[in-house]
Amino acid sequence: MDENETFSFPDFDTRQMDYPMNITSVPVGEAAVKITVYTLLILISLIGNTLIVLVVLKNKRMQTTTNYFLVNLAVSDLVVSLSCSWVNLVEDLTEGWVLGAFFCPFNSFAQVTSLVSSILSLTLVACDRFFGIVFAMKAHIIERKAKPVIIAVWVISVAVASPLLVYRRVHERHWKNHVERWCDDSDWSIDSGDGESHFHKPSRVAYWTFVSVILFFIPIIAMIGAYCGIIKTLWSTKIPGERVYKENLVQNKMKRKVIVMLIAILAVFALCWCPLQITILYSEYRGNHTEPLKEWYIHFKFTAMLLAFSNSAFNPLIYAGFNENFRKGLLNLLGCYKKIRWTPVNRMDSFRSTTLNSTKSEQLDLINRHYFFKESIERPASKALHSM
Repeated sequence: MDENETFSFPDFDTRQMDYPMNITSVPVGEAAVKITVYTLLILISLIGNTLIVLVVLKNKRMQTTTNYFLVNLAVSDLVVSLSCSWVNLVEDLTEGWVLGAFFCPFNSFAQVTSLVSSILSLTLVACDRFFGIVFAMKAHIIERKAKPVIIAVWVISVAVASPLLVYRRVHERHWKNHVERWCDDSDWSIDSGDGESHFHKPSRVAYWTFVSVILFFIPIIAMIGAYCGIIKTLWSTKIPGERVYKENLVQNKMKRKVIVMLIAILAVFALCWCPLQITILYSEYRGNHTEPLKEWYIHFKFTAMLLAFSNSAFNPLIYAGFNENFRKGLLNLLGCYKKIRWTPVNRMDSFRSTTLNSTKSEQLDLINRHYFFKESIERPASKALHSM
């Protein structure tokens, strides 16, 4: 994404020319507001996501497939906060690129790695819930391979982002009164066959289109479809014979709360990252690339970046606000609770293996007591809800 395109001067020695642009500084008040906002977001993200990881790792009751994927999402958020957020702030407050040759490619590499890891983690959460609730017989598909799948997520994410380590770099242009520096991936080049590499714009456009459309918008649409199916199943299922026990009602209520939390995470993620994907596509598909980007785009891009990075701070707040077990885990971790009575929804995991091998009469008894069963006892109980 070449958001820093400048005029080319192939026939001129710019060392003999004055810098044609005005060198301006950000007003003190504006800089103070931006620094304050970014500092708060980074601190909330670092503290919140670290606590989320610790809560799950220190509580065996919380170590479920869905929570493992949410921990992976928290790690992605930590990468954004540690590697990307502050870089965007420095870039906005300074004239040109001042962070050196290392952070130029690494910043974009970390950003794309985190984005891909996050979107894949959310997709896996949606698949886990979809198979566990809508297709009871396939509830084990992802659960049995959760940890290898998480490793695969990071391998894929790093592979997708790796071209930026090669093609994104710092450029310099020396003027009579100024040294102009900028960071972009305008060196996206291929071997033309004459022994030299030349810039190949279609390759760069194809790459950013792949990241934005294939790895962002399409998974978002797929997840929306999955959650629509989950909602339809949860809110329309009836227990056989209408023998509803109090525990069934509690578990069904908890089950729906978890889905609401996951939908909230997806909605916030989509709203936060969508504007940035739009700026990327606009930058690549706009008509005249010889002209500098419009002033409105510069301001919109900063807002889009801020919104995208703020998602890392929102997620821990969503966990704490929507899920009782996460709140209890946080309080326990901070020493506020000596004894915690966890919501007993995790017992459903043990009942699944029991019902798979029991008789139909035993299944009916267990389901009526412990599970939200769909349609008939001919389908074994699914993993409708993890302890979260």
